[in-house]
Amino acid sequence: MQHPVQWEVEALEPDELQRLVLAAVDPYIDRDVLARQIACEEQQRRALEDFAGRVGRGGR
Repeated sequence: MQHPVQWEVEALEPDELQRLVLAAVDPYIDRDVLARQIACEEQQRRALEDFAGRVGRGGR
């Protein structure tokens, strides 16, 4: 069993903190679920951009 490691977050450089967090969560990421979620978010983003473009032109 590994012993917990403790740092003061403020003492870490942002890049190092990001590396540590990503390394800690990476084994738990379901890549298929992540890919579907990213695709859904991209579709929503395109729909929102389309809507904003129509509103900006004063149309529907």
